Amino acid sequence: MRKHEPFERQDEPCTPGEPIKKGTRTRLLHVATRKWLHSHLYNSPLSNSQEVSAFGSDTQSDGGDVWIIEWDGKGKVWKQNTKVRFKHVDTGAYLFSHDAKYGNPISGQFEVAGVAHKSKNTEWVAAEGVYMPRYSEKGSADDDKEEL
Repeated sequence: MRKHEPFERQDEPCTPGEPIKKGTRTRLLHVATRKWLHSHLYNSPLSNSQEVSAFGSDTQSDGGDVWIIEWDGKGKVWKQNTKVRFKHVDTGAYLFSHDAKYGNPISGQFEVAGVAHKSKNTEWVAAEGVYMPRYSEKGSADDDKEEL
């Protein structure tokens, strides 16, 4: 994941353990293909929802790759097990998936798309990876203080 700055400025990778604040703009990179999670105002041929795809490269990206991280509640930083939503900056659509499987183009695959309204199907949880607590300069773990 990379924090996104306006295109006049260079964006930078997130530092491991750095708190991610509500409202952070980001681009999500598929590590194996080096492509960004992308969307635009085209309908998906499967569901007629907003199409979401992988696009670009390490050196090619545009505004269609930028998402805002949101969640319900008062917490100011993204904590482990928090359900988050990804809102597409250009279109306002929420990243969405459901348990419907399609026969084409690949049998048994699920669709990820964009939709206009929040729902349970627009909530995402980081289920894999490593939780890295932020450390103070004294070397002890911070308590994810809300004043961030």
